[in-house]
Amino acid sequence: MVFVAHQDDDLLFMNPDIQATIHAGGCVQVVYLTAAERGEGIGYMMGRARGVRAAYAYIAGTPNSWTEDVLALDGRHLAHVFLNGNPRVSMIYMRLKDPWLGKGWGSLTPLSRAESEPGTTAQSLGPYVETYDRAGLVDTLAAIISDYRPTDIRHMDDTVAIPYTRLCWRCVGHDHPDHIASARLVRAAMARAPGTYAEVAYVDYPTQERHRNLTLAEVAGKTGAFRHYAWDDYRYCAKGPIGCKEPLGPALSWVGRTYYVIRHTLAPALAAEPAGGYVLCATGEINSAANVRDSRLGRWLALGGRVAGSSTIYNRFDGTVEILVRGANGRLWTRARASGGHWAAWQMLAGPRLVELPLVAHSAAGRSTLLAMGYDGAFHYAVRQQADAVEPWRWSRLPVLADALRDAALALDANGDPAVFAADRKGGLWATWQAQDGSGRWAAWSRIRGVTVSGGLAARRNARGLIQLYARDGRSGHMLGLTQLRAGTPDQAWRAPEDMGIAYVGRPAIGLSPMGAVVVAALAREHGSVWLLEGGAVTSLGSGIASAPALRTIGDTLYVAGRSAGSRQDYWLWARSGGKWHAPRLLPAPAADGGESFNSLPPGIVPSGPFQAPVLSAKAETGAAALAK
Repeated sequence: MVFVAHQDDDLLFMNPDIQATIHAGGCVQVVYLTAAERGEGIGYMMGRARGVRAAYAYIAGTPNSWTEDVLALDGRHLAHVFLNGNPRVSMIYMRLKDPWLGKGWGSLTPLSRAESEPGTTAQSLGPYVETYDRAGLVDTLAAIISDYRPTDIRHMDDTVAIPYTRLCWRCVGHDHPDHIASARLVRAAMARAPGTYAEVAYVDYPTQERHRNLTLAEVAGKTGAFRHYAWDDYRYCAKGPIGCKEPLGPALSWVGRTYYVIRHTLAPALAAEPAGGYVLCATGEINSAANVRDSRLGRWLALGGRVAGSSTIYNRFDGTVEILVRGANGRLWTRARASGGHWAAWQMLAGPRLVELPLVAHSAAGRSTLLAMGYDGAFHYAVRQQADAVEPWRWSRLPVLADALRDAALALDANGDPAVFAADRKGGLWATWQAQDGSGRWAAWSRIRGVTVSGGLAARRNARGLIQLYARDGRSGHMLGLTQLRAGTPDQAWRAPEDMGIAYVGRPAIGLSPMGAVVVAALAREHGSVWLLEGGAVTSLGSGIASAPALRTIGDTLYVAGRSAGSRQDYWLWARSGGKWHAPRLLPAPAADGGESFNSLPPGIVPSGPFQAPVLSAKAETGAAALAK
């Protein structure tokens, strides 16, 4: 499900991801919030609607033939169309009027006013006149989400902090007020309509300020789709296809770039450098790539990949460092570093499509294991196989837990078998475990009684073979600690929950100290302190931290890392060895470049239909040459 403000925002800022979904046989529904008529009436609105239909027919490789009807949701009437040659492609037009409400760029629009000013409304254009205030917009968007039940929601950038009335065209870092307003409204609607879906936010106008990060094949497909739209938009191509030289100007930059909104709250990850020291991993907020920083070299290395969320890093059984990321379409990608320091090419993992990046742990045999929720609403578990196995990972599907939250926890029980813990939206805390008969079957979920939680789970087996489980209390927000009464599967009795006395947000990091004790790190609040919980004692490592922390013991040193709350993507690193803390270090941000696609488009994900290279004026040839580099 795609939410954008105007017809063409999806084509310029969210491709090639939408095209990849359609070519893979997926369903796509695009919701256009505004009429995008620029005060010029129904004629221009309908022209832009024809343009996006032509573009999506081109993407799908089918005739440009659509069926139109009216969708009734939340008491509203919405224009709805679907592609006859591929009914999995559909569109909803909310048609909010879209004139400028003042002189120049720094003025409000009806949508941005309705989003930001209490008591204001926006009215739709067309045969069904609907009037929306902010609550009405959120209600309608939530109804659209609940009706469609998406596996992915793609929306525009909600993070631009510049007030609407101070935005300007082509100023560095600025965006369109409708882009920002639409994204903020969609995120509010998502909170009203939770579900098993992933969220991907896209950088819009400011992509032109960043490095090109699409392959030539991706640029070709994206350009072809945009041109099919532009022929019906007379502000781009006044005479239709005849003599049309689009994309030009900013559009020429936008078709060569796709960047994601990488939030400051995303936790980094730590692994052991086989030669000694640590490797820090983080998704770049500017380059949307996986980045690693080796403590020996003391600098960041951009490993590419267009990463829509967190990156993680871990050590294989042989000590090899491997990075794991999730692409914008739910697939997992890995890249390993050999002993000689060379990073192999990205490889896509076979397996289920996942809502978020998996937890990584290790089995009793030292093999890497993964756990994450899939698009089907179930958690999936994977164990890495031998190096010569046909499939490097063996996946199993856990029983479905109704209304489960995503931040599950994974630990090994006393027998070395995996135990999984999850919370549901009603506050229940549940556990399941893998059968010990070698069948790979998972037990039915068992309720852990006497506790109401709201996620924030972490679990680890301690030196006595008992699982220690941590969760956020559903009432106070404090961290609760639970420990098994006796070794065994997690359906056995647990000690009464202990209030650890600290409030926290996000998911805690958990590991073992150099002495083998369970240690937990958690963020008190965004831009707050990092708490370190060890042996019942709580230590504040420092304030002004934006992200959930990473934690790892390497040799006799305990490392904790978290993103600084500053505007730059710097990271604070704390290290303790010999029982003493060293002075914290501030590691500089990753580079702005180095982002790229994981590879050339895989088989089956290629531009459909005939592609014609854009005819460029002499003025635009310089930009085209830059795209080809």
